[in-house]
Amino acid sequence: MATLIKSTQLQATNFAYIELSEKTLRKQLSLLFPFAGAICAIIAFTYFVSQQGHYFTLVGILGMTLCYTLAALNRTLFSATILFWIFLIATTLVCSSGFYFTGARHISNTIGLTIPLLSFFALQIRTATWYSSIFGMLYIVLSVSEIANKQMQISSALQNICAYSIIFVMAFLLSRHRYDAILQVKRTTTNDFLTGLLNREGLLPLYQNESSRCKRYRRDISMLLINIDKFREVNDRFGLDAGDKTLMMLAKCLRNMCAENMHIARLSSQEFCIILPDVDIQNAEQFAINIRDEISQWVLELTTGHKINITVSIGITNIEYQDFSYDYIKAESALMRAKRWGYNQIATNE
Repeated sequence: MATLIKSTQLQATNFAYIELSEKTLRKQLSLLFPFAGAICAIIAFTYFVSQQGHYFTLVGILGMTLCYTLAALNRTLFSATILFWIFLIATTLVCSSGFYFTGARHISNTIGLTIPLLSFFALQIRTATWYSSIFGMLYIVLSVSEIANKQMQISSALQNICAYSIIFVMAFLLSRHRYDAILQVKRTTTNDFLTGLLNREGLLPLYQNESSRCKRYRRDISMLLINIDKFREVNDRFGLDAGDKTLMMLAKCLRNMCAENMHIARLSSQEFCIILPDVDIQNAEQFAINIRDEISQWVLELTTGHKINITVSIGITNIEYQDFSYDYIKAESALMRAKRWGYNQIATNE
């Protein structure tokens, strides 16, 4: 019995997660809120048995209630980002108000050190930096005011300020490291891992933008498909590593030849594509001739002493459909015709 798979059921795997997506944040908050609620319960119980005042016990109970309420809302369709902001602002208010009570000063200092960790945990780097910096200035002002009121020694205040500064810097560096790692993963989804050029996924948005713009302003736009002649022989004779180096050499040549507004992509093993905005078919053909002649002058020398010289066949078409698959078929038809004519040839399909 045949198995029917609909194309809409198939999607390419994309590991380039947006920096802490809503789904990921919701999963992590499901651990953070109950844990914070338990801490608030311990604080409330500690103040209650120490008989230091009902105010601090009440604050602990309210904090516990808020945390478990947020945990319950986190299981619904309520925005996880909004829930986190409620938690962060509540934590900030509790920390700030604690400086005005002698019995809560130490716990406020401890809570204050968690603010940068919480900010960089779930917010974008820029937002977290601003929020932590503003709170840091407030933290310093409150610490200085405690010195003025003789509620804290200068050495203790400096220790708290230094501790906050160290945690702020470490949280920033860890967040930056995570952000850079995410950018590298994102880049692998839009760029070819070998040559560094765009891949098909990276080229499509640029193709749409350029084709729409040129159509709107009635300007020409062309596409080149470039295929390495006898590339399989290179792999068979010199090995796959030499084939990779050959692809990298061609990519370097294309970068040198193309202007900044031209978009280069590697679509498959040996096939490259160039989008030429504001270039008509005649100028595109001349540009293709220049590429063909230039690459034939490049020589790859292997560590074994062998030298590899390649030629390319090129298919050219003007972009008119604003649908990449249709324009690609036109360019590929021209490329196949160039292949049938022999190697190192150029064909156009207007």
